[in-house]
Amino acid sequence: MLVEVPRRSRRFRRPTEGVTSTSGGRESSTPSRPSPPVPAGGSSRGGSAGVPPRADGTPRGVAAERAATPPRSATPPRPAAPPRPAAPPRPAAPPRPAAPKSGPVTSKDGPATPGSAAPTAEAATPGAGPAGKPRPAGKAGPAGKARPAGKAGPAGKTGPAGKAGPAAEAGVRAKIRGRTAARSEPAETGTTAAATAAATTVSPATGTASVASTGTAIRGQDGPASGPDTLDSQAPAGAAQGGGPGARTLPRPPVDRRRVLKKMALTASALGVVVALLSLPFVGAVGLFAKGSADHFLGLPSELVTPPLPQSSTILASDGSVIATLRGAENRIVVPGSDIPKIMREAIVSIEDARFYEHGGVDPQGVLRAALRNSEAGGVAQGGSTLTQQYVKNVLLQNARTTHEREVAAGDSLDRKIQELRYALDIEKRFSKDEILERYLNIAYFGDGAYGVGTAAEHYFGVPISQVTLEQAALLAGLVQSPSRYNPAAHPQAALVRRNTVLDKMAENNYVSPTQADAAKQMPLNVVPAPPPAADSCETSTAPFFCDYVRSQLRASPALGTTVEERNRRIYEGGLVIRTTLDPLVQQAAQDAVNSTIAPDNRVSATEVVIQPGTGNILAMAVNRVYGSNAGLNQTVVPLPTNATFQPGSTFKTFVLAAAMEQGYGTSTAFYSPACYVSPKFPLDRGEGDCAKGFSNSDPAEAGIYDIPRGTWDSVNTFYVQLAEKTGIPAVMEMAKRLGVVPPKADKIGPTDGATAIGGGQYMYVSPLQMADAYATIAGGGLRCAPRFATGAVDSSKDPIDVARPPQCEQVLAKGVADTVTSVLAGVPINGTGTNAAIGRPSAGKTGTTDEFSAAWYVGFTPQMTAAVSVGDPTGAESHPLRNVVADGRTWSRVFGGDLPAIIWGKSMRAALANQPVVALPGADPTVAHGTKGGLQNTPPPPPAPTPGQGLGDMLQNLGQQVLPGVFGQPQARSAPLGGQNGTQQAVPNGQDNGGGQPDGGAQNGGPQNGGGQNGQNRGGR
Repeated sequence: MLVEVPRRSRRFRRPTEGVTSTSGGRESSTPSRPSPPVPAGGSSRGGSAGVPPRADGTPRGVAAERAATPPRSATPPRPAAPPRPAAPPRPAAPPRPAAPKSGPVTSKDGPATPGSAAPTAEAATPGAGPAGKPRPAGKAGPAGKARPAGKAGPAGKTGPAGKAGPAAEAGVRAKIRGRTAARSEPAETGTTAAATAAATTVSPATGTASVASTGTAIRGQDGPASGPDTLDSQAPAGAAQGGGPGARTLPRPPVDRRRVLKKMALTASALGVVVALLSLPFVGAVGLFAKGSADHFLGLPSELVTPPLPQSSTILASDGSVIATLRGAENRIVVPGSDIPKIMREAIVSIEDARFYEHGGVDPQGVLRAALRNSEAGGVAQGGSTLTQQYVKNVLLQNARTTHEREVAAGDSLDRKIQELRYALDIEKRFSKDEILERYLNIAYFGDGAYGVGTAAEHYFGVPISQVTLEQAALLAGLVQSPSRYNPAAHPQAALVRRNTVLDKMAENNYVSPTQADAAKQMPLNVVPAPPPAADSCETSTAPFFCDYVRSQLRASPALGTTVEERNRRIYEGGLVIRTTLDPLVQQAAQDAVNSTIAPDNRVSATEVVIQPGTGNILAMAVNRVYGSNAGLNQTVVPLPTNATFQPGSTFKTFVLAAAMEQGYGTSTAFYSPACYVSPKFPLDRGEGDCAKGFSNSDPAEAGIYDIPRGTWDSVNTFYVQLAEKTGIPAVMEMAKRLGVVPPKADKIGPTDGATAIGGGQYMYVSPLQMADAYATIAGGGLRCAPRFATGAVDSSKDPIDVARPPQCEQVLAKGVADTVTSVLAGVPINGTGTNAAIGRPSAGKTGTTDEFSAAWYVGFTPQMTAAVSVGDPTGAESHPLRNVVADGRTWSRVFGGDLPAIIWGKSMRAALANQPVVALPGADPTVAHGTKGGLQNTPPPPPAPTPGQGLGDMLQNLGQQVLPGVFGQPQARSAPLGGQNGTQQAVPNGQDNGGGQPDGGAQNGGPQNGGGQNGQNRGGR
């Protein structure tokens, strides 16, 4: 393409120094500007048409002077023209492939560079010397591949000075040929040749030479103008590199403003793309600029919602000690910025964002550096996000509630990247640099389940973050880029290399000296082996079953949310601190008691719950089991303290007693209680056995007239069945409910279900917590305080939450009735079946054994504490009764409530009350004790006829034993479990028996329990 180029202004033209021109026959050494070519047959300003030649035959005019200029390669300098000072070499655009009419010109050094114009021939000046013999044209090389029109080729690098030699370039040979021809032809012929040679150029599209009309300046489409108007147009491509002897130095070409502006625009565009790629490494620049316009960007939401970080909740005992830490998906404990040492801050800044304190949230330099590094690596080798941007992304992930929201927050979409930038700028305005860094260090993931730098320090080194050393801080800082790859437990060598890289960066940024960094590199990792994370947070608790109970209460609390999902999120991620009622000393006493009496690997479980009367505070929950899901190791997660697993047995008789006294029955109320009693109100038909249609005592020999105290101490079944006939089963169930006991299927217990009176029946199952609550109500004088697990709770912002209410107490039983019941129960550990529960201070309680020894209980209290102990096989109480149980250093053929449960209760209360003052139990209320009803409520059968040979004394003794057992001398000896427990027979005041008889001989300190029969059965132990 041939383009007419106007004359360039003086501003962009460099003067050509040392060019001699002739004006009026005088030579002048002042710089002169070349003139445009003269059209053939015409003239122009400064042209030579129509001017007569000089005397020596040379033509006049600028064109003629140019034609007379000696070739650069000429060895002897021309006398008429002094040598010009050499101009500094300049980079030149690579020459485009061009060829003369005879073919493309090729230099010795290689083919012509595509995109450059071919050198033009220059007319020689006659008289410069003898005409040289024309050299044949050099062999044409292949034409260079044409570049697309309009795209500028890269500038050629200025090479070293070329050594003058014989016709090294094809263009030089062409010049020599032209000059030789000019010397041998008339002046006008030389002028025409010069003009013709100057008009020769190369078509960018085809790579072939073309000839322009005479006198027309030639300019490439992407390069500066070339042609007769410039000296560069007459020089071959290799001439600019010449610097040897005789080489002609070309002046610097004029500046092309359009080309400069074009380069500046391209540079700015490239920089814009790079900046865009800072935030959008995988998104094209077109989409970025379309979506990232100023109006769109400023219209995006700017204020990022930064809720409290998810962190574990903590359960504290009443003394402030930690019971358990409830961990969710993110194990995090947020630490204040004051606890994060300076060395930790410097380590994370050095490796993640060295310009953190210099940029405003987005770092163009860092992005450019990352782009170049990733380009060299062929992948993502370095990130360009600042710590502020990383913090924003983590917050967005934390705020995501659904899987889709998390995918969007973690993705690389255009909208998300732009929004992230907007948030980052806002965060920089809202928080100081130190605040941003503190927030980042608390939200970042450090691998192996540790979220936040405080948790990571504890997890990897077992020290608080405030105590980490230089090498430890460097290790932690190196983890955030790839926590799994640099996990020191799984990949110690990779972690070591990464740590040392951080140390080098710290030295590079002058946070530490090279000597300090080198010294820290010599230190081993010293990572503390972390135990595998527990699937259940309560497994590692010091009171796991209490921990589980607290957690269940939190899940049910509307104060933590309206849905289970919302409540669970706050429990495990809300950073709650719950101060509970648990007393560590009482908990330890209870745990030691159950574990030392019945080993944790025993099939039989022992559970104890301790409650404080008058407040309802739960002081302890202990089970002789490891809390866990490995059944093979005898672990369990069944909440035995709160589950209704076993029948209560004779411990339920206390509710019959309270209902009777409330109805006016005084302590003198008595019944003749036979060994087998057929109730007219509670029909029963088992179909077989010695007492198929009635209720029986555990010992067939146990029969006689019993009043309330003695019937309670000895736990006589037939006595309490008759007392329940007076009160009614609905009144008994209502009393139990008021005191805090509601069996799960209480609504199925009917008014004729007499087994309820003795704690039996197919629907009679209760929990230790319920029984402890009910007996605590009696101990508190009839004031029932709902079981309470917490005294205070706050969230991560230290705001109180309504899960720890004050004691919820209500007077559900008259104090006189409660105190009178207490006075009766006080005889059980002294005169009755619960002597193993005696602790050397006033206490009261009741034993219980269910039918066929499926379970055994002891529930007792002092004025300060109430405890319920249950023993049984949780895998199936009825199918796995308490027979041949190895516990407490011996084998028990059968277990009664006065045996292992009473022993556990005594052990735990002695230890728990060791530092407590001795407080007396309240006495019976005289009015209630006297009652409005009392005395013998039924008629005893007539005495049996005397047998032959029986004396009057024997007959009177038998009658006394039948009417008032134990008054007329000692009853017949009763037996204990195999091996005996506390001697053969226990003597008590007034000749009363301290225990019930066992059919297999040997006295037992604690008699048969009066357990309620399941499925209507009536036989059990006391």
